[in-house]
Amino acid sequence: MFEEYKYKTELHAHTSPVSGCSHILPEQLVDTYVAKGFTSVAITNHFMYDANGCPDPSKKIENYLNDYYKAKNYAKQFGLNIILGCEARVSENENDYLIYGIVDEDLYKIESVLDNYIKGFYKAVKNNTNMIFQAHPFRNGMEEADLNSIDGIEAFNLHPKHNSRVGVAARYARQHNLQIICGSDFHDEGCDALCSIVTKVPVIDSIQLAEILKKKEYIIDISGYKLTVD
Repeated sequence: MFEEYKYKTELHAHTSPVSGCSHILPEQLVDTYVAKGFTSVAITNHFMYDANGCPDPSKKIENYLNDYYKAKNYAKQFGLNIILGCEARVSENENDYLIYGIVDEDLYKIESVLDNYIKGFYKAVKNNTNMIFQAHPFRNGMEEADLNSIDGIEAFNLHPKHNSRVGVAARYARQHNLQIICGSDFHDEGCDALCSIVTKVPVIDSIQLAEILKKKEYIIDISGYKLTVD
């Protein structure tokens, strides 16, 4: 079965300057993932309430998409698919939420409801297309999100500079029957590309990615160790 799943997708990656904590330019990110044999990378830069250094929503979104399109255009020559995503943070607390299944225009809706609690945010943003996961829910400073306001959790976050307590997250997911995903949380060369989901077909865009996640048509690959999702 594992031989059928050969297309690798990163679900959690950041670029500079949109994510201030990242030290990787969009082109450098592409070079890293091409060298690692990935098919696709979801760029999930930080998208926070009253953040990104710009109070004007249109300018904020324009700046956000700039890194995405730099990576996307540069990656075409290598056949690497760059996927639009975001790591949103509402004003309620320090929690982060990974969102897939979006197009450029959806960022305006997301931005308009960031001053919110997760319950209100989820109600406003959730639709039949997207998928919303709580990122690294057991890292320091995080709080357990309302389970009716997320589609699952990023149980395996492999950022080497944070303790995301992946064992605790995996046990929590099992206890509450939550769907799980994984992410390298790529910020710089020290983070590397440590994990992926692998699929039977190449992931081309964000809408398709969300559909694959929704149907659980993927396997989690952590440095060669594969986990099925049920």
